[in-house]
Amino acid sequence: MRFCVDCRADQRTVVRIGSWGVPHGVSGHQVNYRWTSLFVCPQCGAGLLVHFDHDCFHLPWEEPWDMTWSWPVASAGVQQLNAVLAQCPDPLQPSCECPVHRSLRDSIESAPSSDVALTVALTEKGLPRIRSARMS
Repeated sequence: MRFCVDCRADQRTVVRIGSWGVPHGVSGHQVNYRWTSLFVCPQCGAGLLVHFDHDCFHLPWEEPWDMTWSWPVASAGVQQLNAVLAQCPDPLQPSCECPVHRSLRDSIESAPSSDVALTVALTEKGLPRIRSARMS
C-alpha cells in the first residue's frame, strides 16, 4: 500500500505501465525483475510515478537488491491520463499492447531526472506521454 505524499491518504494504482521479469521467490525468477506504475490519491488527485527494480546478482550486503524511484505527477496530468485510460482494455495489465500503454512505455524508456516533477501530456493523436512538468 502506498500513501499520498500530499495528504497521506491511501493511493490506488491507476495504470501498470510495464513489467519485466519474474518476481523474486517465484518460479522462473532469473536475477532481475522490474515494474513501473502510476499511483493516484483519490482524495487530492496527486499522482506518483514509481519504478521498482530488483537485481539479486550480488550478495545483499554488497549491494541492495531492491531499489525504488518515484516522481510526483501533477494532478492536471493525472486527469488527462484518466480521460484516455478509457481507451485501454486493461490498465492494470502491464503487458497490454494497446496504444495507450505503448505510448506510456515509450515515454519513460529513459528514466527522468530524480529531481523533476512530472505530468502527463497528450500527443496530437490523443495518446498520453509522461514528461517533465516544466515542459508543459
